[in-house]
Amino acid sequence: MLTIGRKSGSSLYGQLYEQLKQQILSGNMVAGQRLPATRELASEYQLSRNTVISAYRQLEVEGYIKPVTGSGYYVENLNPFKIDLPKAAAFPATPKQTIKPYDYTFAYGDLDYNCYNSKAWRKCMLNAYDHLSSKDSIAYEEPQGFSGLRHVLGGYLYLSRGVKCSAEQIIFTSGHQQSMNIIANLFSSADWGFAMEDPGYSGTRQVMEQNNFHIIPVPVENDGISIDAIQNLFHTLLCVTPSHQFPLGNVLPISKRLQLLEWARKNDGYIIEDDYDSELRYHNRPIPSLQSIDSGERTIYLGTFSKSLSPDLRIAYIVLPTHLLPSYREKYLYANCTVPALLQLTLAEYIENGEYQRHINAMRTHYRKKHDYIRNYVKETLSENAVLLGEDAGLHFVLSIQTKRSQTELLEKFAQKRIQISPAEPFWVNKALYPQNQFLLGFSAIPLTQLPKAMKSLSEVINATD
Repeated sequence: MLTIGRKSGSSLYGQLYEQLKQQILSGNMVAGQRLPATRELASEYQLSRNTVISAYRQLEVEGYIKPVTGSGYYVENLNPFKIDLPKAAAFPATPKQTIKPYDYTFAYGDLDYNCYNSKAWRKCMLNAYDHLSSKDSIAYEEPQGFSGLRHVLGGYLYLSRGVKCSAEQIIFTSGHQQSMNIIANLFSSADWGFAMEDPGYSGTRQVMEQNNFHIIPVPVENDGISIDAIQNLFHTLLCVTPSHQFPLGNVLPISKRLQLLEWARKNDGYIIEDDYDSELRYHNRPIPSLQSIDSGERTIYLGTFSKSLSPDLRIAYIVLPTHLLPSYREKYLYANCTVPALLQLTLAEYIENGEYQRHINAMRTHYRKKHDYIRNYVKETLSENAVLLGEDAGLHFVLSIQTKRSQTELLEKFAQKRIQISPAEPFWVNKALYPQNQFLLGFSAIPLTQLPKAMKSLSEVINATD
């Protein structure tokens, strides 16, 4: 007996082929058994004869049946080969989520203002579609990314961040983690050390640990990374976030920037500058990049469009010093760019026609309203029990709560109020230095209209005396 589903998503030919194959493998159809004639089977199951012939021919090609001239098709002798058919894996049923776990989300990373809100972005994407559809053929794109986009981005980075580079120095990647993977492959963990700010982005730490680098945590002071703590580091990659330290929000002053560059020159080191959200400063001009004052080419500059356009686009980039390009090209000789050509062409036009800068300006205005509301609310309502770190930039604060309650108790209270918020503890390597009860207060996902109720609920937990 065969079961042919007319409304199934599978083709009739595929259903017939698969079921006959299973009958043979399970032993229900034995060696030497004659299969029904193609006309007979087609008539019985109301199939076209061509459908049956196609299924039989596929079974014949794979060796399950054999034709006998003038007689029909017969099941092949598969013995002494025993085939144990895999049993369907039993997965526990996923319960349907009937209620939303949180009313208010202070999660970090998601955006409520992104390029999908932009008509200009959609127009640029349609133009990219038209361009690709007009080509005679589609080929693999350049390994480092579309040259037109790299030229456009190079010009934008110079004007907006002071980054000095040629298009040849830019490599497009599918995100920060891939960028770090590429860097890890350019430097052997047996020969190079890796240091980073403590606290710092845990995604960076994880990638480098997976590439067998030993992580050297460097303490962060009130004005950024400790310069004294790196003086004895030689032949080391040092990852920093100088324009907006993650997660504490400090800005590295020019004196420390110059000392970092001097350290790299003297100690044969490289600085990995992670410039992850440099566009989003709300009350001051953007801070020029560290790379812009590096005359010795000891800075590897990393950027991303995850915070400015959308995290799901998976578009980031590396600006390599020129003397590292031969090593990159040798190790990535057969690599292909992981960013789709459609998105590269879209982004190139979006930047070149000025729409990206207009998008940034509108985005900055949108998030400044939320930033200022939270900052003012904390100062007016929570100043006795909480303080904000990392003001005036980015998409998050660090909320430091002064209380006798433990972090676990606070998290339970937040959950009871249906508030999603995460402790900042995972960003510390040296847990002994972590100040208790610090939370990452992201505001990029929560709608502005929800902020009054969300902050009121937050304050009720913080100000409670029980």
